[in-house]
Amino acid sequence: MREAAMTGPNDVGEAWRALGKQLSEFRKAAGYTQHSLAPKTISARSTIANAETGRQRPDRTFWERCDEVLQTGGILATSYDRVVALQRNYQRKSAIASTASAASAQTDATLPACDVQAGAADEIASAHGTAADDTTIVTVMIEGRPQRVQLSRRALLHAVSGSLMAPFAGVDGALWADTVRVDPALVEHFAVLRSVLVESDNRVGAAAILPTARQQLGHIAGFRRAALGGLHDAFLRTEARWAEFAGWLSDDLGDRAAGAWWLAQALTMAQEAGDAEFTAYVFARMAQRAAEATDRDRVLGLARAADRSGSAQAPVRAFAALQRAHGHAIAGNTSAFQAAINDAHHLVASAPADDGGLGSFCTVPYVWAQEGDGWRRLGHSHAAITCFDQALDAWPESYRRERGLYLARTAAAYAVAGEPERAATTALTALELAHLTQSARTRREIAAVGSHLTRTFPAEPGVADLHAALAASPQTT
Repeated sequence: MREAAMTGPNDVGEAWRALGKQLSEFRKAAGYTQHSLAPKTISARSTIANAETGRQRPDRTFWERCDEVLQTGGILATSYDRVVALQRNYQRKSAIASTASAASAQTDATLPACDVQAGAADEIASAHGTAADDTTIVTVMIEGRPQRVQLSRRALLHAVSGSLMAPFAGVDGALWADTVRVDPALVEHFAVLRSVLVESDNRVGAAAILPTARQQLGHIAGFRRAALGGLHDAFLRTEARWAEFAGWLSDDLGDRAAGAWWLAQALTMAQEAGDAEFTAYVFARMAQRAAEATDRDRVLGLARAADRSGSAQAPVRAFAALQRAHGHAIAGNTSAFQAAINDAHHLVASAPADDGGLGSFCTVPYVWAQEGDGWRRLGHSHAAITCFDQALDAWPESYRRERGLYLARTAAAYAVAGEPERAATTALTALELAHLTQSARTRREIAAVGSHLTRTFPAEPGVADLHAALAASPQTT
């Protein structure tokens, strides 16, 4: 305890910088540049550069890969563990003040107690690749206001599996309205919990997260039914956001029917609650799904519906503009596609710094990636590759699944451009990320690249390697 009290933020920052300096020295000694090391560690050049200066703090998997490539004997991963332990000691005292009280809030009803499987918290923390007591900082939108919260995954997830689930066990939902008074703090609790699960989904994939999301949706619905007036609408808005999240997870697992159902639920709830901003966002999400199905008419119609909903948030309008761009690309209208992409670039450039609000994922790298998708649809493979490269070079390290997806699409562009070796190498990197994140969507796109390459360039050694890797890899479900 005395050591933890002496640790300060400067000590933690210096420890990260020292670890980065170790990486730089090992990299140079092994003859790698930042550019050449990046693909070997399934990361961007910017990640290597920022890690070496301590500005970015990748997780343990990154340092393990660096150890393997640079043949350091595990020194970097061991040093990472020491830095994380130092950081945890510093963070422990400021763990989760207000959030912990919200998470442990219970209703005033006298309801039967129950045994709860608290081990779910450890399973999620383990899948996340961190110690269960590790802390994270998330930005959540609560009733339209951004709030930054530092919290412990184990404390929060145990609170969910215990204090919130217990009131539901064995209780008929019809009794809620007569027996329960709902704590308004639970709205904030569910917003924070969703942010934690979104972060976990970025790293471990939908398969580990969807069961929890569906379970929590049942709890939110129970509180919503019991709440009255403005609190009822607040739970309805919360339920809409969780339903959209469940739709996203279902889509990534390849269950488009479930994805469509959850998204329709989200739209109905948002409109019932009078939430114009989220209504616009859900219309744009529906347009995104229509683009994946190459349904030009639905893409443009839904994108216009998003525009008509009148969002005041630049990232949401940019997201809708990107769907318009895809609709035009499907139609083969290059000039209209480029105009819509320019609108998206302009809107993202004018947006404030990431505040955790709707569409906050719609950043400059994201727009570049979407532009790459459009050029690929239009048959301009080299333009697509250029856009994908720009996007991936600045892609956040924690968004592994999307990195895998856009690497798969880069591989597809290389294949069409007649560069089979680069296509196969890129697809193999994407395949590893698909396995890590259990992304059925990414694996499906890699399999399509593999089939194209096997038919077109069967004699290329890299193509044979990709074919063998796909044959040996488990089906992602």
